[in-house]
Amino acid sequence: MKIAILFYHSVHDQAIHGLLDGLGCARFVELPRAWARDEGDRRFDTHVHPGTDSVVLAFVAEECAERLKGVVEEFRAGRAREHTHLAILPVEYFV
Repeated sequence: MKIAILFYHSVHDQAIHGLLDGLGCARFVELPRAWARDEGDRRFDTHVHPGTDSVVLAFVAEECAERLKGVVEEFRAGRAREHTHLAILPVEYFV
């Protein structure tokens, strides 16, 4: 079992949900409207820095984690999606 943490601009919510649904192997929780800042962008939902990000936490099997990694790499290929980031971590316990 792995936990996948996915950060992306919230305008891509439906596309990301479609990717996860297409995999058919992820149970996830979404944290919408997160404020974010990275090397080239600030998204604080203000006039100066409009928009927000979303964070998805997904529990996935090992083989699903590999497929998710590939799908996210393809998704990131477009310039407008370069701020999409994925981290996959081992799960020590899952109850």
